[in-house]
Amino acid sequence: MHKQRLLILGVLCAAAMVSQFYRAANSVLAAPVMAELGLTPAAYGGMTAAFFLAFMATQLPAGVMLDRYGPRLTIAGLLLFAVAGALLFAAGESLAVLAAARGLLGVGCAAVMMGAFIVISFWFAPRHLALVSSFLVATSHLGNMLATAPLAFAVERIGWRAAIAGLGAVSLVVALLVLLVVRDAPRSRPRAAGPGSWRDTFAGLAAILRMSDVRRAFAIALVGYSSMITLLGLWGGPYLQGGFGLSSLEVGKVLLVMPAASLVGALCFGPLDQLLNSRKAAVLTGILPLGLLLLLLGLLSAPSLALVTALLAAIAFFSASSMLIIAYGRGLLPDRLAGRGITTINIGVIGGAALFQFASSLLLEFFTDPGGAIAPEGFRLLFAGMGGAILLAVLIFLPARDVRPRQLPVRNAE
Repeated sequence: MHKQRLLILGVLCAAAMVSQFYRAANSVLAAPVMAELGLTPAAYGGMTAAFFLAFMATQLPAGVMLDRYGPRLTIAGLLLFAVAGALLFAAGESLAVLAAARGLLGVGCAAVMMGAFIVISFWFAPRHLALVSSFLVATSHLGNMLATAPLAFAVERIGWRAAIAGLGAVSLVVALLVLLVVRDAPRSRPRAAGPGSWRDTFAGLAAILRMSDVRRAFAIALVGYSSMITLLGLWGGPYLQGGFGLSSLEVGKVLLVMPAASLVGALCFGPLDQLLNSRKAAVLTGILPLGLLLLLLGLLSAPSLALVTALLAAIAFFSASSMLIIAYGRGLLPDRLAGRGITTINIGVIGGAALFQFASSLLLEFFTDPGGAIAPEGFRLLFAGMGGAILLAVLIFLPARDVRPRQLPVRNAE
């Protein structure tokens, strides 16, 4: 069984890499896509946010599917939408088609991470959930890394359309691997039966939403990951190109520090809840510095490229702590509500990304000149605003009760 669970974890990591790639790719693609199709920053940002809007809208149905049909079938089935979305994006000739493609990608990736968290919660001991989850998140950042310098190199060599189409083929292979390799739970610990009726399904959702600690966790979920992916996946490229005159390939090389730092951060923050015996403290140890660093980036009027690169790396490192909020939420929930519970929290993670990307597009439109260049003041206001939102979320989360991993039972109780 030891080899089997490692093989399952490996396949889930591959699926997570695919999901993260699609989230981050549009920052490197910004220059060639906007130039070819004549898109404004607001149009491009709105199109990019379509991924997260569709992802968010799919969370509750995906949560129900995870509980009713299991993660294996749900992840593999939905990934087929990602395959279709990648191929449609590669063929897109208009803003509407690209937005529809991003929406399909969002639906296709909607169950990957949450389904993976549920699978590992059955295959690994509860006290190790945050550690194994951090490994999953860390390896998923390899997908973000592929969406920086490697994607920029591929775009220069074969064009952005062929590069995205190639990832569509990879997505199909990963979907088949999930179907063939992943099992929802070991035979010694079978997955609980799903809700017996749709009435039971939505009664469970209502019970989750009544939990004040889940609502407080939702505030952290809304802002932590969102700030990092808004930089890495959307505005990091235009910010570096406009402020420092970098080419697309140079932008990719600078942005590569973010997923690399996120990977290291995930490996560091994963064991922290065991060391502190507090998932709440582990979350706050990263989230608070993240907000302060974004405020600092917004306050600097003329930073050097070296300083900006260092700050981007630090922001990405501390943002890795935000995914511990999923493990925190899972620690509050019984098995029968696991799918709906963590997808509810994940609505905050992905909904926040959609909100940040859409709102930032509208904000930066006010700082865009007729030639399409964005003034530095717009980016500074954006960074400071994201930092302030994170600090507000910290205040909301502070009264929440703690989850202490060393005291978790072998199996969540009702």
